[in-house]
Amino acid sequence: MDKGRLIVLEGTDGAGSTTQGDELAAWLQELGLEVVRTAQPSPLPTGQLIRQILRGDLQGIDAAVVALLFAADRVDLAHRVMEPALQRGAWVVCDRHIASSLAFQVVDGQGGIEPAWITAINSRAMAADLTLWLDLPVATALQRIESRGKPLERFEVAETLQKVRQRYQEVFAAPGPLLGHIAVVDAAAARDAVACAIRQTVRELFALPERR
Repeated sequence: MDKGRLIVLEGTDGAGSTTQGDELAAWLQELGLEVVRTAQPSPLPTGQLIRQILRGDLQGIDAAVVALLFAADRVDLAHRVMEPALQRGAWVVCDRHIASSLAFQVVDGQGGIEPAWITAINSRAMAADLTLWLDLPVATALQRIESRGKPLERFEVAETLQKVRQRYQEVFAAPGPLLGHIAVVDAAAARDAVACAIRQTVRELFALPERR
C-alpha cells in the first residue's frame, strides 16, 4: 500500500485554514482516499492546554514555554495520529504545523525567541509533503475574525497579525525541509475560488485524477 501524504494549511487567523482544510478533505474523500482531518493545537492533552493559554484561561505563561508546548504537541500528534494514518495509506490534512511556530511563536517572543531555536525544538516533528500558505491582508483577516462574534484570542489584534504575516513571508521566502513543497494561495479570493486553487495545486503535485 502506498504511504499517504501530509498536507498542511497555514496562515494568520482569519485566513480560512479550517474552512479550506474541510473542503480539501471532502474533495480527497470524493476521490476515494481515506482522509484524517486534524489540527495544531491538537485535540490531545497538550493541545488542549495550549488552547487554554491562547484563550487567556491560563495567564502568565512565558512565550518560550508556549513554543515548547507546541513542539511537544506536534511530536505527540505525529506519533499518535499522523504516522499511523500515513503508514496505512491515509492522507492527513492538518491546520497549522511548523511554519506556525516559526511565525506566531517568534512574534510572541518579542525578540527573545529566535527562528533557529524554534527549528531546533521541532527537529523531531514530521515533515509535510505540501504546505499551503493562505495569504490574506490583515484588514480582511480582522473583518473575518470580528464577524465570528467571539472573544478575541492572543494573536487576533491588528498589530500582532501584521507581524505574524510578515514572519510568514520571511519563513516562506526560505522554507526549511520540514515544510515540504510550498504553495501560496490568495486567501482574499472567494471561498470557492480558494478551494479550486488548492485542489489544482494538490492535483498537479500528486498527479491525482479529476475523479474516481
